[in-house]
Amino acid sequence: MNNPSIVAFVKCLDYGQGLDTVIARAIELCEWQGVDDLTGKRVLVKPNLLTERTPEQAVTTHPGFVRAVIRWFKARGAQVTVGDSPASVANLKNVWERSGLATVCAEEGVPLISFEQAGVQSCEIDGFSFSVAQPVMEADLLVNLPKVKAHVLTTLTAAVKNMYGVLPGYSKTTFHRTYANMGQFGRFVATIWKALPPSVTIADGVVGMEGQGPSNGRPVSLGFVAVSQDPFAMDRALCSLLKINPRSVPYLIDDLGAKYLCVGDTINVPSFALPAGGSILRRLQCFRSLSQFLLWVRPAFSETACIQCGKCIKACPVHAIRLETGMPVPHLTPKTCIGCCCCHEVCPADAIRMTQSWILRMAKVFKGLD
Repeated sequence: MNNPSIVAFVKCLDYGQGLDTVIARAIELCEWQGVDDLTGKRVLVKPNLLTERTPEQAVTTHPGFVRAVIRWFKARGAQVTVGDSPASVANLKNVWERSGLATVCAEEGVPLISFEQAGVQSCEIDGFSFSVAQPVMEADLLVNLPKVKAHVLTTLTAAVKNMYGVLPGYSKTTFHRTYANMGQFGRFVATIWKALPPSVTIADGVVGMEGQGPSNGRPVSLGFVAVSQDPFAMDRALCSLLKINPRSVPYLIDDLGAKYLCVGDTINVPSFALPAGGSILRRLQCFRSLSQFLLWVRPAFSETACIQCGKCIKACPVHAIRLETGMPVPHLTPKTCIGCCCCHEVCPADAIRMTQSWILRMAKVFKGLD
């Protein structure tokens, strides 16, 4: 019988001086195999650098968190680099600067690399074809640093979903179009992990995001750091902690039976608001003929908040959004929209809300459906 995967939780209320100690304790508790053999190893630290936001907005992995992890691995002789591929329409230099990662890496003497400029390696696994950034494939160890957030498309984004960022550039957007069905998309995200080198996940759950995540929700104090060698086990443990039905997280559907063991501190999160309607839509997507007309989640644009930057238009994989002269906000072509939420996650002004069809709104009144 296989031993259950260990997920270690340690309380942590802020990003202050005690963070180094918290991370070290969580790593020790997770009983990570290979932790004593890091000298000279090529370690790639992969934070969540979704888009151009400041640390206080809780969209990206906190720079203090990344600094503490860098120091832990450098102290054990590892050759550390940091890299990610933000949303395709984001300005990479601005992401590095506003997230605080440019400063951290410069001060720690660690290279900060662009996946878009580093080449790719093609992969074909379980019927999926995709390309992964070359530095990822060349690493001896991936250190996955997700920010724990609600997600309007996948309900939760944390350990597993963070590695979607190893796909450089516009390919991330393209795959949203290719795998518009959430079941397919979830299997695709899960399959990416089969191509990757050994990894350990150290999750930034000190301050997370609830509601309309991954970029336009509300920062929320969660008060923990979590560590595991098994990203799927970690996300199932997070579902339990945050009172999320794991069946509403598409990349966990094929992994629901695997066992995990939580160790360390007892964490209590009183409430964690989820995006409305998304999990209902995912459960009902089998009714494909009805989805376009009755079962949908689509963006709505705020005239008071929209700054007409055009990022939503560039991010849409099916060209369902346009902005013409005289329009106060972008216009959506409903029959073209696939509900992928790419526009929502790149909006810098919190001007987009994902809205639901009336039948989804009505379905929420039935106990146990959402």
